[in-house]
Amino acid sequence: MMWLDFSMFLVLLGLFFYVFAVGSITVLHKIYLVLHLILIVWPLTQFIAQTMPGSSYRLFYLSASYASLSLIGVGWFIFVVFLTGQANVIRARRIMMLALPALISVVCVLWNPNELFLSINEHLGVKQQQSGPLFWYMIVQLFTYILVSLIVMGYSIRRGGSVRQQMLVKTAMNGIFVLVLFGLGDFLVNIIFIHYFSSYFSIFSVGITLSAVYLVHAITRHRVFDIIQIVQRDVMNTISTGIIVLDESGTVLEFNKAMKSILKLRIGEKFTPYALTVHFPNHIKKEFDEFLEEQGKRPMERQELEVALLSDGHYRFIIVQSAPILSQKKKELLGRLLTFHDVTELRMLVEETNSQNELLQERNNELLIMQDELFQANKMLEHMAITDGLTGCYNRRYLLQQLEHEVAVNVQHGIPFSIFLFDIDLFKSINDKHGHLVGDEVICATVDAVRSTLRAADILARYGGEEFTVYLPHTNREQADIIADRVKESVEQNEVKTGHGSQTVNVTISMGVVSVEQFDQRALDNPKAFLKELLAQADAALYEAKYSGRNRIVKRKLA
Repeated sequence: MMWLDFSMFLVLLGLFFYVFAVGSITVLHKIYLVLHLILIVWPLTQFIAQTMPGSSYRLFYLSASYASLSLIGVGWFIFVVFLTGQANVIRARRIMMLALPALISVVCVLWNPNELFLSINEHLGVKQQQSGPLFWYMIVQLFTYILVSLIVMGYSIRRGGSVRQQMLVKTAMNGIFVLVLFGLGDFLVNIIFIHYFSSYFSIFSVGITLSAVYLVHAITRHRVFDIIQIVQRDVMNTISTGIIVLDESGTVLEFNKAMKSILKLRIGEKFTPYALTVHFPNHIKKEFDEFLEEQGKRPMERQELEVALLSDGHYRFIIVQSAPILSQKKKELLGRLLTFHDVTELRMLVEETNSQNELLQERNNELLIMQDELFQANKMLEHMAITDGLTGCYNRRYLLQQLEHEVAVNVQHGIPFSIFLFDIDLFKSINDKHGHLVGDEVICATVDAVRSTLRAADILARYGGEEFTVYLPHTNREQADIIADRVKESVEQNEVKTGHGSQTVNVTISMGVVSVEQFDQRALDNPKAFLKELLAQADAALYEAKYSGRNRIVKRKLA
């Protein structure tokens, strides 16, 4: 029977290395592998204990086997907690507290004070192993952990969940049932009723092995712990980007489904530029060859290449990226990751965006031109609104608006100013004799003659018909007299052609001049009334000049 224990140890050890080799190592893997190692210790130490001739050596290895047995319960409990998704409620401190009864049992087994746990008496024949009270403490804590584990799994099954999780829990529950069944058998045969049998039976070792074989079979068949690897593979296959994983020598280790539409690849073959011979034209192969050559020169850097392929009369744009796969310390090159990303739609979108931007820019330019035209039209309308259409000087409405503001400022600050009001003499007779067209020419020529003698700051406005007004800011009486004489002389010397040969027309003007040098601040209370009085004074001076014989200036100083 001792060779059966050793055989079971070999089977369990082989299963341990098999699970370690074929599966991706997750947290659940690690927990199970630790539990598996604990299970392995029992048949190994039982085998060694059966082969030891001395009772002291046999007691040592039996203690080691029972120490591992003491940890099986808590090991199964922690494994079940992670398996049922309850790991979020378990923290390191709680695990230590939950494992405390098992750890106490291990201490009792290894210490074995006064042989209160286990003793060996070689004179008792088959029943050499004597169990003390601490042994029964180990049995109680072991079955308590197993019972709690079954309760947790039963609660998980009752609560429901995914089909996969339910299958995992049922698999673990079946493994525990097998372990408990053979454990009870071993307990009854080798502990309770050992005096009915002539030798030791390795019942629990067989139960451990059968439970482990069942669990490993379920793990391998249903890929219990490989969900991360499965998800990673599914994620790779759902990505539209072509992915190739190469080792450090350029051998293809893995590729996804999207890569199949670009290249024909097989795992294990060498990836070289010649693999593109059938799929890419020569100039693309040359670019890719240079790309891989540059990648070989700088293996620790990321590389990128963009190629354009002509397919069915349309170009496809593909960006190839090469990134190094480094070890955790980022010092050793493990391989490379090649990605082939089809950016044709993105390129078309960019080109369409650029086209739309150009069209928008053209529309903006047209809009700017229209805005400029509208601005010029508004300026023209504004100019037409404030100027006289015939002479181009300001009209009466603009003059009155401007004078109302200017007069208020002049009065407030005590600035002298003057106003001319003049009329073309005998203008009606010119219209009657030469016609209205010649009359318009006379008006325009007179305005040009007057404007040539004025300063840039002076304002000339058509007051009505052949009557005009000049506003002279910052001008006292003496300065106004000089400018008025100059205006009168300029008009007298001006000759206007009538259009009939060399015949010309000479005109004169009569002018009323009003100068304001002293101010009454009460004028600010009603500037319009003050301006009206001012223009009335200028108009009275004009009529005085006309009725005094015309072609003269009447000057007044308004106090």
